[in-house]
Amino acid sequence: MKDHNRLRLDRLTARYQQRARERRVPDDADFLRAFDELRERVLRPQMEEVAAVLREAGHASRVLLDEGPDRPSIELALGLTSARGSRNVVGFSVIRWDGYPLQILAYLEINPPPFDLERFARSDEIGEERVEQLLVDAVEQILAVNAP
Repeated sequence: MKDHNRLRLDRLTARYQQRARERRVPDDADFLRAFDELRERVLRPQMEEVAAVLREAGHASRVLLDEGPDRPSIELALGLTSARGSRNVVGFSVIRWDGYPLQILAYLEINPPPFDLERFARSDEIGEERVEQLLVDAVEQILAVNAP
């Protein structure tokens, strides 16, 4: 085979394999491991930072693991001093729906029912900047709804 055709086939098969990897749906165990890594590397530190600011303002804010409606999950409970009868959380959880691959759901719960903020097919779609903005926007919404 001529060198240029061999090189061409190498490039074509490499691109094919790359596309196949990108389309591969991760198995549940891989997905859950990726979520656990995301939770510890990105979600928890961002939530702890927001919780610290809220605690400085006098609220009983805390981070909750696996207390959400679906598991695994992580939630930022705002612990607002004047809010009663509502969870006031923003969280992320893995959701399982029949016929669909696992997804990560970002949600906000002020008063039941919870409000879905966004869904992510893969944990690598969720970066620190995205999480920070989502948390701050959700806190703003919760504070607005609970304003005395």
